[in-house]
Amino acid sequence: MNSERESHRETAEAWEVVARAKYDAEFQEHVRLLRSGRHNLLDVERKLIGTALAGSHVVHLQCSHGLDSLGLLNAGAASVLGIDISEEMIRQARAKAAAVGAQSAEFLCSDVTDLPAELFSIADLVYTGRGSLPWVLDLEAWSESVSRLLRPKGLLFIFEGHPLDALWEREAERLVLRPHVGYFDETPDESPGFPADVVARECGADRPRVLERQWRPGEVIEALLARGLELKGFREYPEMFWNQFPNWPNDLKNRLPHTYSILARKPVRVEQGSA
Repeated sequence: MNSERESHRETAEAWEVVARAKYDAEFQEHVRLLRSGRHNLLDVERKLIGTALAGSHVVHLQCSHGLDSLGLLNAGAASVLGIDISEEMIRQARAKAAAVGAQSAEFLCSDVTDLPAELFSIADLVYTGRGSLPWVLDLEAWSESVSRLLRPKGLLFIFEGHPLDALWEREAERLVLRPHVGYFDETPDESPGFPADVVARECGADRPRVLERQWRPGEVIEALLARGLELKGFREYPEMFWNQFPNWPNDLKNRLPHTYSILARKPVRVEQGSA
């Protein structure tokens, strides 16, 4: 097993801990939201993929505990397959689906860089992001999985946290750079705060590490282009999908990019040499 897969396995162990410690307590809240017909898509996401969602077969990579996957059904998807490396996250996702009667939702425990061949060419839309890409340490294998999942003319939608945010101290009241952290760093490392703090609290010193790699948008786009996908759009936004800087004033938050989106499509014929 290569070092990336080993790190992914350790990350899975860490998210098992987080799922039991945090998300079990939120189960009923999530079920109430889903039963009401609501979802967690931000307005910017709905504007970009609202039409594409209607009647589509969606694969949600790194689906966590299933709330966002099931929300995609409420937003118009015909079916959704959620994939996550954590068995406990998948257990919780399946329990939520059963609780809300979502018969068109399925969930699979798998490393997204090593998917079974029976999943190839099943997706009209691959949805991912919201803090998922930093846990992928092999971007080439990830982009190959994306290309293989998509049907011809299928769409990839990423709505991800901007890697610039990894530079700032989360509890500061103004812009304060974290020491020894650079935008162009390429070595995976642990970030302070969630989820490492939860794992440390629950496990003590003998705990799995949660290594993150902050991929710059250009790196993600290049990996997708190398697999033959066509770039359809890239944008940056001041919106956050979680409030990682609770002490910043709003005017400071709105002056910086905190998220970005990528839209890419798989052509009818992929260039020779691509997945």
